[in-house]
Amino acid sequence: MVLNESCSGGFSPGFASWLTLRGGHRAFVKAVDVQLWPVEASHYRAEAGVAGRLPAGLPVPRLLNTHDDGRWVILVFEHVDGVAPGRPWTARQIRLVVTQAVAFAQTATPSPIELPRDHPRLGGWADLALDPSSTSRLHTVSTWASHHLDRLTAIEQQGLHAAQGDSLVHCDLYPHNVLLSGDRVMFVDWPHARLGAPVIDLIALLTGMAADGIDPEPHLHAALPALNCPPAFFDAILAAHTGFLMAGALAPMPTALQAIAEEKLRLATAATHWLQHRCATRDSNAPNTVNP
Repeated sequence: MVLNESCSGGFSPGFASWLTLRGGHRAFVKAVDVQLWPVEASHYRAEAGVAGRLPAGLPVPRLLNTHDDGRWVILVFEHVDGVAPGRPWTARQIRLVVTQAVAFAQTATPSPIELPRDHPRLGGWADLALDPSSTSRLHTVSTWASHHLDRLTAIEQQGLHAAQGDSLVHCDLYPHNVLLSGDRVMFVDWPHARLGAPVIDLIALLTGMAADGIDPEPHLHAALPALNCPPAFFDAILAAHTGFLMAGALAPMPTALQAIAEEKLRLATAATHWLQHRCATRDSNAPNTVNP
């Protein structure tokens, strides 16, 4: 007998459930219809390729099995009895998650597995600037970004260069991809993993916290030295990260995926406010120089 308990949350249109198997063993299963959702199916396949190679000891659920018959892609992971943080955030949750993100970045440098070095989830201001519809919508979301689009485009180019590195990077480490189980912190959903600068995941994590109303700056100041990232490099990568979110939020999205567009807009708005604050601080500290 198999008992099925559907999972709440998440943004994928696929199936996600906890299964209780014979003997009481539990597993997490996710599946997607290839014909209905070909892009999402490619993400599931990419995740299988990453998760299946991650060594033991990392804070990542083990991939137990896969099935791909051309119609359905199914992934089976070990069950983690945890919840996503931030509902609402507590000081303990923030400390645990940020500490684990920094520790993971250090442990995963250099990366234990080979991965591509491109960064499809960074950058977007340059493309947005070429789309009149998106630039028009941008003005309603952030007048500051709209008035500084040329500057943001230039900074994100610096960020794409600064984001290069040899660390294993999740590249989607928002709070909805984090599970807390007591003092244990696990990072889930790995289809976008790349090689890159270790600070990339911290930026995503703190952006998610900022979108939940948490000031990211105190937690950044405590973590940044451990990742050996100069503030100017951080700001440049943050600009590229924000550009990706904003371009995605303002692009057309199928009705069935509107939840993804709404979440990107929520994250993009928070990241833009954060970047605006950091740019203003740097400008006031160095009024006679050109800084990100």
